[in-house]
Amino acid sequence: MDQAALLELVPVGEENAVSARMIWKSHGIGAMESTKQALNQMAARGLIVRKKVYIAPTDKIFYFRKPDR
Repeated sequence: MDQAALLELVPVGEENAVSARMIWKSHGIGAMESTKQALNQMAARGLIVRKKVYIAPTDKIFYFRKPDR
């Protein structure tokens, strides 16, 4: 899956943030690790936001797009 198509699957707004696993499971796209890698690359480029949240006993990573203003 190309990054443009994957970008459309990332929800808008922090309150709607989802994990890479949730995107991967709900849309059945490629391999889990490939999805996670693509999301991390998009976050590094500033296309989406990657947020780490501590949820006992581990950290969880969530992704979302900033709303257009």
